[in-house]
Amino acid sequence: MSAIHRRAKARQDLVEIFRYYSREAGLRIAHRFFAQAEATFSRLAGMPGLGTRYDHRHPALAEVRFFPVSRFRKYIVFYRQVADGIEIVRVLHGARDIAGILSEEFGVQADAGDEGSETGGQPEE
Repeated sequence: MSAIHRRAKARQDLVEIFRYYSREAGLRIAHRFFAQAEATFSRLAGMPGLGTRYDHRHPALAEVRFFPVSRFRKYIVFYRQVADGIEIVRVLHGARDIAGILSEEFGVQADAGDEGSETGGQPEE
């Protein structure tokens, strides 16, 4: 089985989303989200090319791909393939400033007019 590595910010994203669902929809939904996120990670680890390549001109982001969380499609997993599996970079709501967040995550200067991929919460499939 391929390894699933989670960056600290990705773990933080999951905790924040879990807390949000706990507060707004109840623990049952929060646990369901977490289970679906983990299932999505496992699926991506088994087939790393499944996601869509994130379109950004900076080389630091060249290998980043994205894929929606199963049954919670407004949340998007940003990941990249590594030697022994995948690295989960972030798990973000599609309405957030994805280009800005990923640029910050990788220490990339975001250029005005270079917004990267516009996911709109729904990656191409």
